[in-house]
Amino acid sequence: MNSEAYGTTLFCDDIRNENNGKLILVGCYTNEMNFSGPAPGMLPTFAALVNLRVPRDVEFSKIKLVVVKQLTSEREEIFKTEIEVTKEQREQAFSAVEHEKPEDQILAMTFPLSWTPLPIKEEGLIKVRAYLDDKIKLRLGALKINFPKADIEAESAAQT
Repeated sequence: MNSEAYGTTLFCDDIRNENNGKLILVGCYTNEMNFSGPAPGMLPTFAALVNLRVPRDVEFSKIKLVVVKQLTSEREEIFKTEIEVTKEQREQAFSAVEHEKPEDQILAMTFPLSWTPLPIKEEGLIKVRAYLDDKIKLRLGALKINFPKADIEAESAAQT
């Protein structure tokens, strides 16, 4: 069993909530987002499904979740929130999985985030980070942003 907190992020164009509680992820990215035209670009919608897993023995009382747009020439926080977690809330969450051994119990949290629109001026990264009590830093994922290189655009234009 994993003894450290960890998580992942799925980047996509949109997250839709179904009436039955399901989430539908539309237009999922792998590790890169490739614009077809030159910079700057505009995403009419953009979303991230952040999953955070914290084992029972990892003590914390606050989660800070941050999403950063790190471009070539600038850095901008596009999302930031802090969530207080009381000991009672943690115990209540773990009581739902009492059938598991305490060392196997994981606190699972999911955060669907979205932006409408999201302007992208240039190449860079969108990074998701979580901090437990400002002591434990968790890298939850990053998406590389690419625009076509000028010489490829010129070559493509010459062929048409």
